[in-house]
Amino acid sequence: MNARAIDPANEPDRRPLLRRVWFFGRVGLVLLAIEACRVLVHQEHWEVLTPNPLFSALVASEVFLLGFLLNGVLTDYKESEKLPGDLAAALECLALEVQGIRLLRPEAEVQGTLALLAGFSEALLAWMQEAGPTLELLERLNELQLAIEQLGCLYPAPLQARLLLELANIRRGVQRIDVIRSTTFVPSVYGIAYIGTGVLTVGLVLSRIEPFAESLFFIGVISLLLIKLLLLITDLDNPFGASQALSVENVSLRPVADAVQRLQRAAEQGSTG
Repeated sequence: MNARAIDPANEPDRRPLLRRVWFFGRVGLVLLAIEACRVLVHQEHWEVLTPNPLFSALVASEVFLLGFLLNGVLTDYKESEKLPGDLAAALECLALEVQGIRLLRPEAEVQGTLALLAGFSEALLAWMQEAGPTLELLERLNELQLAIEQLGCLYPAPLQARLLLELANIRRGVQRIDVIRSTTFVPSVYGIAYIGTGVLTVGLVLSRIEPFAESLFFIGVISLLLIKLLLLITDLDNPFGASQALSVENVSLRPVADAVQRLQRAAEQGSTG
């Protein structure tokens, strides 16, 4: 495994600043295009709409729709923030339990299991960073579970149940991350939000708002808020999108990266002990 892939200094702390700059840069380019269209419309006298109370209702409806989307994706995002810590804790608990076998059975061979556990933790971190095939990761987890169950016969029944519980927690976390990545929050609402933002922006550009300088200001501010919020909601919908070049807001994988390093040291000590 490439050491760079498991260095906690690389992800998620290495690229977010540049990604955020590019994020604001994209929004700025869109705003410049909108303002340029507004200037062209004013010069060519294409202002065919007149603001009225219905236009204000359209703005309020779009804001309500975006608030609904934001509330929905934030729920998954807050849950996703807990998953790396839960996975790291489960991995380290397994390592401690495997190492603890030697307290009861000094002759027990645990090096192979510790190596499998360290290898799986590296694969898990790489999968969380790069969004690789989930099936391959689950196959490695199956291999690890079989190895731990073989050692489990040396434990009393309550400790065997604890081992299986930690393995189940890891499997549940992997499946949950996979579902969060592959599921979009209410796609039909996303479609309405994009259409509504587009219609509202076009309406602002084609509206007769005087004085002209003030119209540029208000159109720019409203467009900035709507477009930036819509892009932010789309990004928050996948908190594990570190492998996507345009993804900005991702949960921290630092707990898993730290756990990988500790498990590697435990495996090395087990092989030399």
